[in-house]
Amino acid sequence: MARLLPWMYGELYKQKHNLLLWLPILLSIGIGSYFYLRSEPPFIVPACLAFFCALGTLLLYARRDKSALFYTLWLLCTVAAVIVSGFTIAQYRTMSLGTIMLQTKTGTTMISGRIIDIDRMEEGDGSRIILSDLDIEKLEPAVTPQKVRIRVKWDQNLRIGQRVEFLGAINAPSAPVAPHAFDFQRYAYFQGIGGFGFAFKEPTILEQNVPQSGPFNQTLEKIRQSILPILDKHMKNASARGVAAALITGERTSIPEDVWDDMRDSGMAHMLAISGLHVGMVAGVIFFFVRLCLVLIPRFAEKHPAKKYAALAAIIGALLYMLIVGSTIPTQRAMLMTTIVMLAVILDRKAFSMRLVALTAFIVLLITPEALWSASFQMSFAAVSMLVFFYDRIRNYWSSMYRNASFLRRFGLYIMGVSMTTVIATFATAPFALFHFQHLSVYSLFSNLIGVPIMAFIVMPLTAFSYLAMSIGLAAPVLWAMEHSIGFILYIAHSVSVIDGSTWNPPAWNMNALIMLVVAACLGMVVRGRLCLVAVLPLILCAYFTMSYTQPDILISSSGKLMAYRDDEAIMHFNSRSSDRFASDIWARRNGQEDKERWPYQQQDNNDMKCDSFGCYVERAGHKIAFSKHPQSHMNDCNTADIMIAEDPVFIKPCKAEIIIDKFYLWRNGATALRFANNGSIIVNNVEQDRGHRPWTISPRR
Repeated sequence: MARLLPWMYGELYKQKHNLLLWLPILLSIGIGSYFYLRSEPPFIVPACLAFFCALGTLLLYARRDKSALFYTLWLLCTVAAVIVSGFTIAQYRTMSLGTIMLQTKTGTTMISGRIIDIDRMEEGDGSRIILSDLDIEKLEPAVTPQKVRIRVKWDQNLRIGQRVEFLGAINAPSAPVAPHAFDFQRYAYFQGIGGFGFAFKEPTILEQNVPQSGPFNQTLEKIRQSILPILDKHMKNASARGVAAALITGERTSIPEDVWDDMRDSGMAHMLAISGLHVGMVAGVIFFFVRLCLVLIPRFAEKHPAKKYAALAAIIGALLYMLIVGSTIPTQRAMLMTTIVMLAVILDRKAFSMRLVALTAFIVLLITPEALWSASFQMSFAAVSMLVFFYDRIRNYWSSMYRNASFLRRFGLYIMGVSMTTVIATFATAPFALFHFQHLSVYSLFSNLIGVPIMAFIVMPLTAFSYLAMSIGLAAPVLWAMEHSIGFILYIAHSVSVIDGSTWNPPAWNMNALIMLVVAACLGMVVRGRLCLVAVLPLILCAYFTMSYTQPDILISSSGKLMAYRDDEAIMHFNSRSSDRFASDIWARRNGQEDKERWPYQQQDNNDMKCDSFGCYVERAGHKIAFSKHPQSHMNDCNTADIMIAEDPVFIKPCKAEIIIDKFYLWRNGATALRFANNGSIIVNNVEQDRGHRPWTISPRR
């Protein structure tokens, strides 16, 4: 102990230069703890705890005691203050939103509201509009949502700011289709959307004026609407035109579905999502162009810092680009990081560092703590953190190779740099892609090696110059070059996507395994000295959670109409391919299979299951399972089966089955999953048990 304590204090002292890097990590622990709860705690408890922890941190700091004991106490108090503050901020954000969620379907009713957003889909599919200031015939004002999203087929005359009325229906946001699956209700709550519906008839425009959007928003909308006809006029390739519309106006719904599939399978889908890549590229184009123009004026360049003026112009240009393409959350995060980078240039500080990444993540989580659970936040910061960390470690070696290098050598270093960047970004984002989408592009290195330079050096500069070209009537040559450049990228994407084995679709990951992997990565990048070896422990836990996790053996949807079981070869079989199609697609994807195997029809059987007109019977892991289709089979199933799953209510008392899942059970608990443990026990999970009772959950027990 006499040797261990000084060593520990010495290792902790080495971390003093990296304390800022711990802020977003500790804040994330508090935010994650809040969202993991199954019930809402009293707000006064975490708020008071955060206050006293912060007060203790300030008092200890004010003493300015240099002893190791007081340094340790101050460090522990600071850690507790940041963690509890993250918890408090997440709860305050939830309380401040107060989104009113529909609890049930409205049925056919008259709906009127003001259009605040229009998401136009492919030609002929109409649009999705978001309405606020709602008046719904069958709902009282106290239970009327603040916003709803409506699918409209007739959208020719619809504009943002109009007040419309139509006959339609609104559904409550859907619950997860399986335990641990994506929680759409939580997503809708933090988007402020309380329901989703569709219009039966063409909306009637009640008001044309736009009193709530303001003149600035009207101007932005006019710019977007004026750009689309120009693109239609000068770009003949529909696919390239859809991508160009996404890059210039933010309208991604005109991109054909086959293009989306090709870009996803080739690992180039990030080029279609307006995020850090595009905002950073626009800012970079403006920065270098403005700086070039300023240094061409010798008298001005001698007396003024051209680099700082160019950085300021890049911030303004990137801000205008964000406003035109739509200020989505990922775009706002990208704008924040770009602004901090350019401010670092203005203040003569290092533009790219781990502290910059940590500061940006900390600010984003302070403003929108729910972003911690979004795939875009996780993947973008994982990629940026890993890239900055890697290049910071090899900066001196890389600079020495670049110094006094010939053109051929510099070109080779550029190819190597693009390749390494793609490999590192793919490696960093792969766990999150597998967890959220169960999808990984195998040949993304080759497609991005060609596609990223074209996007960076041709398409995005043309995108930045297209605004000026369209304003002065010289859009034709710019859009022609842009169309062919995008067309070549799409050709690369299609060529890679059709290669056999271009994608890998494994079963869903375990959440605990992902958390342990993230903890290990954070410790490896943030901790200095030999203490970084503690990252090995979460890696071991990640491997354990990965190997011990199994997919559900039986799944039942919340409606009871869709059921599935997994056979000995880990293939999931479904009772229907049409009922709850969205849920069946998610189940198949989470099980790592593309096709949905149909279980036997009436009077058919296979090696596992036998079916008749009253239901199906299968034996799995020593348990007899009955899927009852008709009440007449309930008595027999109750007496012979260990597990009874019925579409209708089961009223047989007593019933010898160990587990009974009927219509009432599913109505109370939602989608349910069953797993058979190695010791012969049955593990039952359901959505209600998984989520608990939170402000965004909709369940009969509320």
